[in-house]
Amino acid sequence: MKTIRTGLCLAALAVGAGVQAESKVTTTIAGETIPKEAVKMTFDNDLVTITFSDNSTQTAEMNLVNIALDHNQGSSGLTNITADPKAKKGVYNLKGQYLGESPEGLPAGIYIVNGQKVNVR
Repeated sequence: MKTIRTGLCLAALAVGAGVQAESKVTTTIAGETIPKEAVKMTFDNDLVTITFSDNSTQTAEMNLVNIALDHNQGSSGLTNITADPKAKKGVYNLKGQYLGESPEGLPAGIYIVNGQKVNVR
């Protein structure tokens, strides 16, 4: 028997979609929307038992159960994203292969030296 805590699963989804986004969880069993929050699912072969926040449970065949997570499209919770790239030290060819610490002695061509494109003549 497998148990999944939907709160943890939904939290992981919320992190991927933006923690501050408003979310709504909708549970539907056999076409009927259940007006309660699902907090736990237990699987036994083709059956799933859903435990709701009021400690009530409902068991149904897995193919009849649908749990949807909808996010408010108005806000993502992500703002002011900045990148802090770290250039790799050393010399690399355009295929990304490391060639050493210095471009001295390399044949003419274009290389990446300490994160900068350099034309060696």
